Amino acid sequence: MKKLAVIGVFLTVCLALIQASPVLAGGLSVSGGKIEVSVNPGSSLTHIINVENTSDTAMNIAVNVEGYGETDSNDFVALAAADDTGPYSARSWLAASPSSFSLATGGTQAVTVTINVPVGTGSGGRYAIVMIQTVPDSGQQVATVSAVAARVLLTVTGYSTDTSSQITAIDPVASTSDNPAGIMVTLTNNGNYNYNPQIQTTLKNGDKAIATGAFMNPGWPILPGYSRQYQMTFTGQGTIPAGKYQVDVTVKDDAGNVITSATAPVQFTSTQVLQTTTTASGAAPVASTITVVEKGGSTINWTIIVVAVIGGVIVIVLLVLVLQKRKTS
Repeated sequence: MKKLAVIGVFLTVCLALIQASPVLAGGLSVSGGKIEVSVNPGSSLTHIINVENTSDTAMNIAVNVEGYGETDSNDFVALAAADDTGPYSARSWLAASPSSFSLATGGTQAVTVTINVPVGTGSGGRYAIVMIQTVPDSGQQVATVSAVAARVLLTVTGYSTDTSSQITAIDPVASTSDNPAGIMVTLTNNGNYNYNPQIQTTLKNGDKAIATGAFMNPGWPILPGYSRQYQMTFTGQGTIPAGKYQVDVTVKDDAGNVITSATAPVQFTSTQVLQTTTTASGAAPVASTITVVEKGGSTINWTIIVVAVIGGVIVIVLLVLVLQKRKTS
């Protein structure tokens, strides 16, 4: 019986948003991959992505246009045509040329992405992924495949955009030996356009705010029709005992406009550790006075008392010295 050859492929994928600076993954350098533009129905435009081989060996490159999806915990998922059936897909509008090429060490190649917007396209955003990846040589048993994903965010002009959303779940996250307590917020984009959610939370005991949390500038947007989970750490002082609390959640868009808000009860079954509130210098704040609460509810400021006692002792010592000086004179 013949032994079957096993081909091992190790995949390295760069999921970061491609900005002005090149993105590097395993010797594959890609720049100009930020495709975020406004388009008119019936219009056409082109965009150039530059690909460079910065490794010390030649590489074969494949360029594919795929659907842009998300999961609860993943910034993006590249969707094949059979899975890319959502109403906001721009995959079929795009073509990339050349779709395959080879690069010697230090070699570069310009990839032209053509976008054709159908006539009569309705309102909202449209989304796709341009995946640029290395291709192993035929017969190679073990290979490392590097890939860079350039996301495409298109805004169809002439129509209104809708970012209406819903907070579908608010769940407590108990503290561990390594991490403080927090909250998990599940957000669903019910509109027709993407945005970067800015989420702020407040943990309350009755009407008293005892901790806060925030998730700001996530980088990757939430797409219409998708749900995402965002975990925030509670920042406060010390610990909170086991019990029932209330969480207020507010979601804003990139411009600071309130998208949605919700309030929900949460319960911790054990004492929870909070992330310590820090000052601007980064040091934990310390009490400047020692305050003791009397039975009646009033307070005694021991700092003032100590200062008064010390002052009194100094006055007495000075009087004694003056009297002794008079006796000896």
